[in-house]
Amino acid sequence: MNAKITASGIALGAILLLAAGLAFGAPAPGMPDPVAGKVLAEKLCTNCHLIGGAEQKSANADVPSFPEIANQQAQTAGDIVAHIVLPKHPMPTIPLTRNELADFAAYIMSLRDRP
Repeated sequence: MNAKITASGIALGAILLLAAGLAFGAPAPGMPDPVAGKVLAEKLCTNCHLIGGAEQKSANADVPSFPEIANQQAQTAGDIVAHIVLPKHPMPTIPLTRNELADFAAYIMSLRDRP
């Protein structure tokens, strides 16, 4: 049997792959990934912030937790990115790529309480 590949067949295959990725919780290409943001937070922020995981044992009591940051009134992902890019003392400057900033902000916003 000779199978012929057509443009519509390729498009259908691409749509099915995208749908499969979305069904398993993978972010769409180009979209912020809160799971990747959590990995960054665990690596960079646990010395000072409680980041939302039950496994973390300690943090600086004078520094807001990530759930507290997420639940600040009118908080947005853009506000979080701005605070990281232009930190206020004593927060250090953290060099992150644009995608890492978006992932990081998406993770923090995922901790926001749902009404």
